[in-house]
Amino acid sequence: MIQPRVNGTIKAKVVRVADKTDNHLGVFSLADALNLARSRGEDLIEIGPDEEPPLCKVMDFGEYRWQLQQIQKDRAHD
Repeated sequence: MIQPRVNGTIKAKVVRVADKTDNHLGVFSLADALNLARSRGEDLIEIGPDEEPPLCKVMDFGEYRWQLQQIQKDRAHD
């Protein structure tokens, strides 16, 4: 599994941001997106690095990794 960029490792200067329920929050500078995530006590996770601007999700990184693991388990059983 490829690790996504999280918080300070994100390189884009501008990002599109969604919350953990996939509600689109808008396009933000990286600094503003990081501040938004911090204000919610969550992480900024780059989930669409090849999109323009890159898509990031505001959510707990541990929860995000768990969701990915569940998807991989489900696919392994199909």
